[in-house]
Amino acid sequence: MLFRRRASPPEAGEPLPPAPEATGPATGGRTQVGRKTRVVGRILGDGPVVVHGAVKGTIAIRAGLCVKSGARIDADVEARSVDLEGEARGKISASARVSLSETGEFEGDMDTPILEVCPGSIVRGRARVAGFPTRDRRTAH
Repeated sequence: MLFRRRASPPEAGEPLPPAPEATGPATGGRTQVGRKTRVVGRILGDGPVVVHGAVKGTIAIRAGLCVKSGARIDADVEARSVDLEGEARGKISASARVSLSETGEFEGDMDTPILEVCPGSIVRGRARVAGFPTRDRRTAH
C-alpha cells in the first residue's frame, strides 16, 4: 500500500519529527549533473561532482570530479582529482591526480602530480605532471 492512514490524527501540541539532513557531512554532498542537463556558468563546492550531461564554464571543487562516458565539459577545472570517461576541453588543475579511461578524451592544458592514461584514451594539448600529490594545495573559490 502506497499511502496509509494514521491510527490517530496528530495532536495539535504534538512535536513534529525532525527534518532529514539537507546535506551530507561537513565536506558537502555529491552533486550530479544529469544526462539531459546542461550547466552554463560556475560550479563551486566542497563535495564531489559527477557529470553525465554537459558543463560549460568553471568547476572549482575541493573533492573529485567524474566525467562519465557520453558526458562533455568545456571548462576550467580545479579539483582534488579528475576521472575522465567522457570528453573534456579547457584547463584542468588537479591537486591529487587525473585519470583517463579507455573512452576519455582531453584537449587543453593539464596540471597534476599524477596522470593515469589507459590505452584508447586521447590527450591533445599540454600536460604538466609534477610528481607526488601536494597536501597543502587547495582550490580557491
